[in-house]
Amino acid sequence: MATTTINGIRLDYPNDPCMIFNPCLFTLTGTMARTKVYVQSGGDQYIATYNTPNGGTLDLRQFMQSFFDGLKMGKDLDGISDIRTSELGKTVNLTIFALGSDNATLAQFNVSVFAIWGGLAVGDNYAGLRDIIWFKNYPLTVGIFAPAAGTVIIAGRDGEDQETVIIPTVPAVVNVAVNTALDNFVIDRSFMRQGYTVTVNEYNVKTDDHNEGIYLRWVDRHGFWRYWLFKAGDQTRQAASRFGAFYRNDYSNYDSGNGVNSGNGWQGDAGRRQSYTRNDIQPLCVPLVDQQTFDMLQDITTSPCVNMFLGYASQVPKWTAVTIEPGQYTKDVKKPEQDFICNLVLPEIPVQTL
Repeated sequence: MATTTINGIRLDYPNDPCMIFNPCLFTLTGTMARTKVYVQSGGDQYIATYNTPNGGTLDLRQFMQSFFDGLKMGKDLDGISDIRTSELGKTVNLTIFALGSDNATLAQFNVSVFAIWGGLAVGDNYAGLRDIIWFKNYPLTVGIFAPAAGTVIIAGRDGEDQETVIIPTVPAVVNVAVNTALDNFVIDRSFMRQGYTVTVNEYNVKTDDHNEGIYLRWVDRHGFWRYWLFKAGDQTRQAASRFGAFYRNDYSNYDSGNGVNSGNGWQGDAGRRQSYTRNDIQPLCVPLVDQQTFDMLQDITTSPCVNMFLGYASQVPKWTAVTIEPGQYTKDVKKPEQDFICNLVLPEIPVQTL
């Protein structure tokens, strides 16, 4: 937490990234009657007033969440451009007024925090070293949090054949594309962020040449895009009547059974359903993963942003939004490796309607 004091009134606020699905707390200490807050990011602004006699703690995460548009997530993430600033991180500017009983301003605080679309669980390490798999036949981006000016170094484990990518703005979450343009290394590579006072290892990347399966990406709990190639099982397809409307035969053109077929049949209770729906469920499996990878894959079951890779059009990757079926997932903590299984709800199939 950072602290600033004006006219005897103290404000404590986050100086690390705000995970907007965790509490984002701003604490005022001192003599006052109420607090007025202006929260702004981009062209959007929210204003709120709170009764805070002698100070209080404000949780402003609901305002942070409103600055993110889930429909736009991943729209400009092509997996080709060397580096893109992610829409999953935003700078939020706050102006906080401590007011007296006559609404006179006792103190004015102007602070900025960096908000990330994510939420940490107890024991999570946001900036820790992570291992990922690059499925070389599919697009992949690596998400890196850049708190200060610097560069991203992509290097082989031997430290040779380095590529340098400049981070355009800070603070930011950036997506670095892993593609054939950076394919200079034989086996493994590392992504390292240089800046601050030290070099931080962000990812160890291993390659995989498989090219069959269903390739998905999703936003994990830390606000990064993750990717995986899943093995596909047998689809379950269910058709059901929609609305329940049933059209009976046209009695004005009813076949009385004299052998002349009018096209409406001779049974008076015959007819057609108005419309149907069809839902396709695709089982997915990743066999024998370690417990760390199982936890990473588990995030797909609660992510609101899951996309399925459709292929390339004019060398640009195409994705469509899909849903993971809710359910119960069991992790056997006694097994070093186990299968991860989930069900993919495919987009609704268009059907004919009378």
